[in-house]
Parts: sequence; C-alpha cells; structure tokens
Amino acid sequence: MSVITLSRETGSLGDDVARLLAERLNYRLLNREALDQTIENIGFPDIPLERFDEHSPSFWENFTTGKDVYLDRLRTAFLDAALEGECVVLGRGGHYVLEGIPGVFRVRLIAGRDTRTRRLASILECDPKTAERYCRRSDHDRNGFSRFFFGGHWSDPADYDMTLCTDRMDAHHAAEVIRAAYSSAPTQDSQNRELLHSRRKAQAIRNQILYVQRIPVDLLEVEVDHTQATIRGTVTVRENTERCERAAREVNGIETVKTEVYYVNPVMTY
Repeated sequence: MSVITLSRETGSLGDDVARLLAERLNYRLLNREALDQTIENIGFPDIPLERFDEHSPSFWENFTTGKDVYLDRLRTAFLDAALEGECVVLGRGGHYVLEGIPGVFRVRLIAGRDTRTRRLASILECDPKTAERYCRRSDHDRNGFSRFFFGGHWSDPADYDMTLCTDRMDAHHAAEVIRAAYSSAPTQDSQNRELLHSRRKAQAIRNQILYVQRIPVDLLEVEVDHTQATIRGTVTVRENTERCERAAREVNGIETVKTEVYYVNPVMTY
C-alpha cells in the first residue's frame, strides 16, 4: 500500500521522525500544512478547521455541522493519499480512517513522561512544571479528538502495527527502526486495492451530495461495493431523495444505486 500512518505523543520526536522517514523512503509527507493544500479545491465549506485539529472539542460542538465537514475533509485527503501511495501520514486519525485496509502500516511513537518533559522544556524554553502541564493537556486533547471523531482510544496498542518508545533513541534511529519494520511488512494486493477504491467512491458520493450539490440530508451513510452504491439517510423535502440518487450516479465507477433515503415530515408535535 506504500502508506505509513504515524501517531505520536508530544515530546516523542514524532514530527522529526515523520520528516526523516519520508526523506529516507522518498515518500510524500502529509502533515497539517500538506493536508490543507490537498483539499482546497474540493468545495468544502470554509470553516476554521483549527478548532477541531487534534483538540478535544467542547460538548456543544457535537451538534455543529463543522464536525462532519472536518471529518469528511480528513477522509478525502487520507483516502486520496492512500490511493496515490508512497506517503507518510502524520497524526489526525489517519490510522482510523485507513483502518481495515491491509498494507497500511500504522505506527505510534511514545516516550516516558520525564523524557517528554525534558525535551519540551528545552524546545519551549520553559520550566519543567510548565512542560509537564503541556504534555498532560496534549494527551487529553488527542484522546478527546480520537473519541470525538472516531470513537476510539488514541493510546490503544491494538490500533497500531508498531509502538516505539523513543526514550533511548534520537529521531534518526527511530526513523531507521520504523523503516526496517515497514520494509518487512506485507504489501498490497488487488483485493486490498479494490477495498480502498470502494471507500474512496463512497466518500466521493458524500462529497457530491453534501458539498457539491448541497443537498440537505440527515444521518447520511454511504456504502460502496465495487460499482454498487447504497445511500441511507433522511430528508425533509421529498424531491431530495431522487436528487441524492442522481448525485451518486455522477461519481465515476458507480453503475447502480440503492436508495434508502426516507422523507421525514419536518413538522414536530409536542
């Protein structure tokens, strides 16, 4: 699959390791800056994505459309990167988005609290207590981000193919260890590739319905099996059911569409 996802604790050298790993493999590095550039022209609403970016969102943000837009942007960028291949994905739940696709190598970098505190105190030029508070807040935010968007726990070792502690190694050594482990991992086959294409077509249908055609659909779910798409959700305008089906048929590679989008009367009684 030629994709490595790299999750990291603050102070575990994650950003440096990702950069060095991409350089040694001659892979593209998909970090925050590159992520923003890959999805500028898709037609997503212009929202302040930094309010969600690896943060623990507030209770009220569960009820905003910004959450769905952010997640759709992430999925689009990560699935495109996986299809293109030869990419190191840094953070932002890449290992969740690409979950279940064999051949994606998922890595998590950790370090002891004392090591992380010492490194951060040096980088931020602050006292150890401030650095430790920064570490705790970062851990809290990244755990909250994982639960909010993916329903997972960021530190669960079962979600990774490799967990590496950088207490006794520098970024160069860590990058080499990951490169060696990755080179011995299984590569993709045609079945894995088809699964990835199906996920990308499903995401393309979501994008077409919500952001290109701007059809208001609640509880939208899209599944694609080869060339057949299944759309589920609810609408408050009857004509939008047919609009959803037409929008799905505009996506390349979709031949048949099964529509389970139901009309719901918007008038509520109390």
